[in-house]
This record gives sequence, C-alpha cells and structure tokens, in this order.
Amino acid sequence: MTQWKKVLASALALLVVGTGMVFSAGGKEAAKGPEVIKIGASVALTGNLARFGNMVKNGYELWKDKVNAAGGINVGGKKMKVEIIYYDDQSDNQTSAKLTEKLITEDKVHFLLGPYGSGPTFATTAIGEKYNIITIATLANAANIYGRGYKNVFSVLPPGRKLFYSFIDMLAAQKPAPKKLAIIAPNDNFPVSVAEGASEYAKSKGFEIAYYEVYPKGVKDLSSTILKIKNSGAEALLGSGYLEEAILTVRQLKEQKVYLKAIGFTTGPELKDFRDALGADADYIYGVAWWMPQMKYSDPFFGTAQDYTKEYTAKYGEIAYQAAAASQGGYLLQLAIEKAGSLETDKVRAALQAYDGVTFWGPTKWDATGQNMAGGAVTFQIQKGVIQTVWPEAAASAKVLYPNPQ
Repeated sequence: MTQWKKVLASALALLVVGTGMVFSAGGKEAAKGPEVIKIGASVALTGNLARFGNMVKNGYELWKDKVNAAGGINVGGKKMKVEIIYYDDQSDNQTSAKLTEKLITEDKVHFLLGPYGSGPTFATTAIGEKYNIITIATLANAANIYGRGYKNVFSVLPPGRKLFYSFIDMLAAQKPAPKKLAIIAPNDNFPVSVAEGASEYAKSKGFEIAYYEVYPKGVKDLSSTILKIKNSGAEALLGSGYLEEAILTVRQLKEQKVYLKAIGFTTGPELKDFRDALGADADYIYGVAWWMPQMKYSDPFFGTAQDYTKEYTAKYGEIAYQAAAASQGGYLLQLAIEKAGSLETDKVRAALQAYDGVTFWGPTKWDATGQNMAGGAVTFQIQKGVIQTVWPEAAASAKVLYPNPQ
C-alpha cells in the first residue's frame, strides 16, 4: 500500500508540473499577442450588388497580398501579416449587420473593412460602434451614416451628395448651357443622397429641376418615368441608380425617341458591361467617378494611379473606382496602424483622425464625423467606345462632346 501511495504521489506531482507548464505556456503565448492582424469584411458576393461587391473584395485582396508580400504591417517594430475574413451578405443590409456581429464576437477581428454600399454600411457601422471596432467605410458616403455621432467610422469617399457636382459644373460651362434638368434615383440610401445633393447644387447654379423622381429599388420598367421626363421639357438627365437601371434608362429613352442634350449616371458607364450591352448607344453618355486611372496621384506603396491600375488589371481584369477605393481603405488602415504602433482601437483611431495625406487614390482628410472632406469626383464620357475624362478641364484627357447628336 505504501508503494502505491508513492506511485500516486509521483503521478500527481507530474500532473501539477505538467499543468503548470501548460499554464506557463499559455501565459507566455498571451504575452506574445496575436500573430496576425484579423480584419473582417461582410461583402455582397451574391445578389443584385454582387458585381461591385466582388470588385470590392478584389480590391481588398490586392492590398492584403501586396502588404503580406512585403512581410506585413509594421506594428511597433514587429511585422504582422494580414488575414481578411469574408462573409457574403447576399446584398442584404440586415444580413450584413448580422455577419458583422459574427466577425466581431466569434472571429475576433481587430478591424472592419466596409461592405459595398451605404445601405449595408449604415447597418454594419452601428454594430462596429457597439463593440468599439473601427470600420473603414470604403464604398459608403451617404450623409446619414456620419450624422449619428459615431467615432469609429472613416469614409474613403468624399460625401455622396457631391458626386454629381463636376457633371453639373460641366453643364453650366457649355454655351449655351441647358436650363432644365431631370433627376431620377432608386429608393436606396446612397442614390437618394446623391440625387438630393445634385438637386440642391444644380439649383444653386441656376438650373431648373423640371422633373425629380425616386422610383422603387430594383425596378424593371422605367417607361412611365421616361414619358414624364419627356413631357417635363428637361434637356439633360442625371441618374443616380445602379448598372441595370442605367442600361434600362438608355434603352427606354431610345424606344420612346426622347432626345436629351446630356445623360449622366453615377454607376454603369465606367463598366465594360454597360458598353457591351448598349453598343453604339453608349456613346456620348457621361459618368462620374471618385477616381480614374488617369489621375496624377502616387504614394510609396502602390506607386502611381497608373501603377495601381496595371497591377489590378493584371490580376483581376477590368477596373473601376470601386476596386481602387477598397484598396485605398486597406492602405489607410495600414498607415494608421503603423503610425499608432499598435492594434489598440483608441490609438489607431487617433492616427486616423490626424491623417492628412495623398495616395494613389488622391487626398484624404477626415472631419470630426469621419467623412473624407478632401478630393472630389471627375466626369468622363464614352467617346467612340472609349472612356475619356472630360471635366474638370485640368484633369481632362479629351474635350466634352456636347450636345449629344440627334
């Protein structure tokens, strides 16, 4: 019996020592901190926004791969690689919010990169704020996102209300300029914000808004809207909808033989899909964009806008500003982490708030609400199937072809 007591005592001693080693190893691991920077992104990979959601994901991936190839982000002298965890929000705002909460509570991400669109971003940033997690809102600039007193949301894009300003300036510069405008938008957060901003700015420039309509999101027929535009006497049209609606609008304008001196859209003309769908009818159509590959901006990481374009298109093909905005969001977060030398939210937030700089994307400086008040949109036009930047004149690669031929 004495012998068994000795064996049992030895076993217990080994168990204690072993347990102590486990605790010691765990404490040592905890002291080391995380080995990677975990970033979450709930993005529309399926559904009606998937065309741009996948473009956003590609932009994130390009930045992630580039920074990881360089060894990672320098966090207080330690290089840490980036891991991005994606979920498909299926182009649904509430799904995006639920997935964002999962990213924070289950996946334990350090930061968030935003979804595509102001609607889902309005929902997801409320979750980020609840858990004190920073969101870089890469493709969301509706005013109501930034009017809630949140401290953890930072926009890549300038305020959405300004998106049509350069197009309106271009119209005002024509001789003779059109006098009456029509503005249409789907009933969604960002498009309505753009339409409202365009209406106010156009009026300040002396234009009359002959027709204004917010139509149901996802509409499949705009023929009644087109008839009302025709009867209003409008000379130019501003549409702040999405790709499918832009294509539909051009087709139904032609079907009803409606002539307008200028037609501009916020989304669609920058994409090959738009030009392929409409063929020669895409010519003379205008688009507006926060970024174009021809811009003369650069930074030490991506190089010039042309360098970025070359790198992106070699990997993913067609480029639009949505992809560039996504990469810019990752890069801005990278710069803030490196400046802070930490992954702590408060320190990274302070670095973001103090940032005032220029990258391949252009200038960025945030106000107290998290809106990027630097930079602005440019206007481009499809000319013989080729996209040409036409306004402002300082950024133009070609002259404006106005008015549209009858």
